[in-house]
Amino acid sequence: MSLMLYEEALKLVLENTQRLSTEKVFLWQAIGRVLAEDVCSDSDKPPFDNSAMDGYAVRWEDIQETPARLKVIGELSAGGENTLKLEPKTAIKIFTGAPVPEGADTVVPVEYTRQEGDYVLIEGSFKRGANIRLRGAELRKDEVVLKRGSLIRGYEVGLMASVNKVFVEVYRRPKVAVVSTGDELKDLGEPIEKPSQIRSSNHHTIYARALESGCEVANLGIVKDEPQAIRELLQKVEEYDIFITTGGVSAGEKDYVHMLVKELGFELIFHKLRIKPAKPVLFARKGRSLLFGLPGNPVSCVMAFDLLVKPAIRKMQGFEKCEPIILKAELVRDFSRRNAERREFVRAKFWQEGGKLLCDYSPKTESHMLTSYVDANCYMVVYEGVHELKAGQEVDIVPFD
Repeated sequence: MSLMLYEEALKLVLENTQRLSTEKVFLWQAIGRVLAEDVCSDSDKPPFDNSAMDGYAVRWEDIQETPARLKVIGELSAGGENTLKLEPKTAIKIFTGAPVPEGADTVVPVEYTRQEGDYVLIEGSFKRGANIRLRGAELRKDEVVLKRGSLIRGYEVGLMASVNKVFVEVYRRPKVAVVSTGDELKDLGEPIEKPSQIRSSNHHTIYARALESGCEVANLGIVKDEPQAIRELLQKVEEYDIFITTGGVSAGEKDYVHMLVKELGFELIFHKLRIKPAKPVLFARKGRSLLFGLPGNPVSCVMAFDLLVKPAIRKMQGFEKCEPIILKAELVRDFSRRNAERREFVRAKFWQEGGKLLCDYSPKTESHMLTSYVDANCYMVVYEGVHELKAGQEVDIVPFD
C-alpha cells in the first residue's frame, strides 16, 4: 500500500465519522459540549426600561439649564415597586437595575449631583435617554440567543440561565477506549525487570488527550504482543465510538494489529501516511465505530492523535469546523533536514511580538523524544520536498488545542 498524503487521510477520517446522537442534560452538565438545538430568549431582555447607574431619574426637559434644582419625591431600588410618577421639576433617586418611573426619560449619575435637603442639584449636561437600558435592547422574546453548533462555555451557561434554559440538547460525549500493545511495556508502579523493558506512556498520554477533548475514556491498559490477546481486544471495538491502540501497526513480525484488522472483517481505510513522524498510522471502521492504530513511538502516537483522531472527535461532538487550524508565523532561526520525502510536523513554540507571530522549533525532532513537547504549543509544518527553511521565512503552524 503506497503512502497516503495527510490531506487525503484527514478527508477519509472525516468522511467516515458520523455525528453522535444527542441528549438533554442539565445546564451545568453542558459545559464543554456542543449545542444540538437553537436556544431562544424566553422574554425581552431587559424585560423593562431600567437604570444603568445609581443616580436620579429626571425629565430631560428639566435639566436643559444647569445647575438644575429639582425636588426629590422618592426613590426606587432594583426589585422595588415602580409606583412613582415624575412631575415637572421633580426627581426620583434611583439605583442600578431599578425600573425607570413613569415620566422619566434620563438618568443622571450620582457623581454629577449634589443633594440639598429635599432637593438635588444637577451639575452636568446629558442627552435624552442617557443611562437608561431600554426594554428589549439586548434581546427580543423568541430571538435566537445561541445557534445549534455553538460550544458551551461558562459564558454560554450564564446566558442560557438568563433566558431560563434549565435543560439543553447537546451532542453525546464520544466513548473512547485506549490500549497499548507491547511485550516490552511496563505500566505505572510495575518494576522494570529487564534492560529491554520500558515504562509505557502512550496510553496515559492518549487517555489524557481524549479527556481534554471532552470524551468518556476507558483506559484498557497494556496488552502483550500475542495474537489471541489482541484479537479478543479488537472484538470489543464496537462497544465504543473510537477505539485507539498504540503499537503493533508497523511492519515487524510482532506487529499484529494491522493483520488482525483484516482477519476480523474491519474495513481498512488506510495504513501508512506520507508524514513524519507517525508514518504507520492505521485507520479502519467496523459499523459506526472507528479504529485508530497509532504508532508506538511516543511523539508519533500523540501527533497522530492531534492531527487525525482529534478531528474525528470534534465531528462526533457536533463541531462544524473539525480540521486543525493553520496559522502563519515567522521562523526565528534556520531549519534543515536531509530527507524531504515526507511532510514533517516539528514540535515548536509560537508567540506574538511586534504585531506578528514568531516561531521557534524544538531541537529534539526524533519520534521517541516526548520531551520535545515541553514548552511547545504548536507543530511547525515542513512540507514535502522542502529541505531547508531560513530565519525570517513564513511557515505554517498548527496550534495545539
